[in-house]
Amino acid sequence: MANTVSIAALRPEIWQKELYKDVIDGMYFTKNGLMGKDDNNIVQLKDELKKNKGDQVTFGLTTKLSGNGVIGDAELEGNEEAISSYEAQIAIDQVRNAVRLTGKLDEQSTAYNMRQDAKNKLSIWGQEFLERQIFMKLGSMDVTTLTDVNNVIYSGRARWSNTADPVLTADSGAGTGERYICAESTGLDQIAVADVLTTALITRARIKAKLASPSIRPLRVEGKDYYVMFIHPWQAADLKVETAYAAAQRDAQIRGSNNPIFTGALGIWDGVILFDHEYVPTSAASTNYHSGDATTPGAVRIFRSILCGRQAVGVALAEASFNMVEKTFDYSNKVGYSTGIIGGVQKVGFATGDSGVNEDYGVVTVDTSATVL
Repeated sequence: MANTVSIAALRPEIWQKELYKDVIDGMYFTKNGLMGKDDNNIVQLKDELKKNKGDQVTFGLTTKLSGNGVIGDAELEGNEEAISSYEAQIAIDQVRNAVRLTGKLDEQSTAYNMRQDAKNKLSIWGQEFLERQIFMKLGSMDVTTLTDVNNVIYSGRARWSNTADPVLTADSGAGTGERYICAESTGLDQIAVADVLTTALITRARIKAKLASPSIRPLRVEGKDYYVMFIHPWQAADLKVETAYAAAQRDAQIRGSNNPIFTGALGIWDGVILFDHEYVPTSAASTNYHSGDATTPGAVRIFRSILCGRQAVGVALAEASFNMVEKTFDYSNKVGYSTGIIGGVQKVGFATGDSGVNEDYGVVTVDTSATVL
């Protein structure tokens, strides 16, 4: 009987394909139907760098037609409307991680397969790194010392590959902007403990997205238009006790759909599909939350909900991403595994007017407080 074995030279390529698939398929955004290659996705995956070399990927963005057309037999030739087009870029960078085992004796003494566990942990690391990047870019996180609710710094890689354009200080100071809302109408610096997420804020964010110029395009899901909003679990806890929200989920929730965008959602309110995730940006900073300046600790923790339409953020990955490398040390007594990502993540935006200020293409951010849990 002859046994078929894999060729050693091909194993790294096989591992790379498996790891890439594990990471992408296992990502939160993929599992919930929010990530894909076409433009009807919150996260658009760009794979041009897998076919061609380069240090950035360019998005082509267009807006809807807004002209009045012509009436009757009026001449149409020569009166055609130009489509407004923009472009956005994703620059690429590299990040790597590795696991090195103690040695053969330690492996022999351990009940589980340490080598397979090392590979699995690197796969999870890749998923979580990209997920964190997506949320930080969507939330305009540029500060590298922001902490989560457990006071652990989560933003150390906030500037990896690209720096997201911050919410304008004028908007956060005024409490509102074309693509920004603060639960405290007098501005972010005045936000209080009681300024929690409400259904009214969700409705305001949806209307703001729809009426923005250019408008933020909703996703098309099973023949209907929806926006998607990511909220923190602490914000979700406040929302769930609101009578109007609770009644809506009881009486009007979509039932019987197998679409992952519905099955993975927290709920739906006024045409907005809600997802809660612990990576939604938060900080105990009362000022300078949006900029790259040093944060000023405040008594009120800020949570940034993110309402998204199509092409809100782009992810570009190069061919070499998730290349699993196995290396031996100490006369082959020890083994280590490494992998890395060559690519980039960036919130999609376009320059407006002569000022060159970038406008978010598919995002409305909403700052609130939350009840401490």
